[in-house]
Amino acid sequence: MNALTGVLVAFAAFAVMEAVSYASHRWIMHRIGMRWHRSHHAPTTGGWEANDLFPVLFSIVGVAIFGAAALGAGDWLYWAGTGVTAYGAIYLFVHEIYIHRRLPSPVDDVGYLDWLRESHRIHHLFGGEPYGMLLPLVPRRLRDRAAARRETILSTRNRL
Repeated sequence: MNALTGVLVAFAAFAVMEAVSYASHRWIMHRIGMRWHRSHHAPTTGGWEANDLFPVLFSIVGVAIFGAAALGAGDWLYWAGTGVTAYGAIYLFVHEIYIHRRLPSPVDDVGYLDWLRESHRIHHLFGGEPYGMLLPLVPRRLRDRAAARRETILSTRNRL
């Protein structure tokens, strides 16, 4: 496989991971995996959460992809593993470092990242959409509902 094809496979794997992330968040974490995931929706206590087991499990899949590539199952698996790992690294930064500030962030507020943070905040407010992370599609009604809630909170604070 030539390098250009490999890079295209990596980009395709990266893109597919948003759909995998959405599906696993919606239909695994918010259903059968809610016992672990609930810790993420609770007020933070710092340190590890039961929810942190999900990325550990997902990383095992990435390691397995690289392992299969190393055992000769196909060069394309190396490139797919590269795309999957890149998605995981960016997800880690966006979700854990930028949005939830679980580690110090060297990045100031950035428009796109702020949009991701606001979208994720809406997920935490209402427990539903958006389930995606890097392309969170928030229905207009939820954005409006979150904005109205914020306005109510701000007007209440101003009256005190």
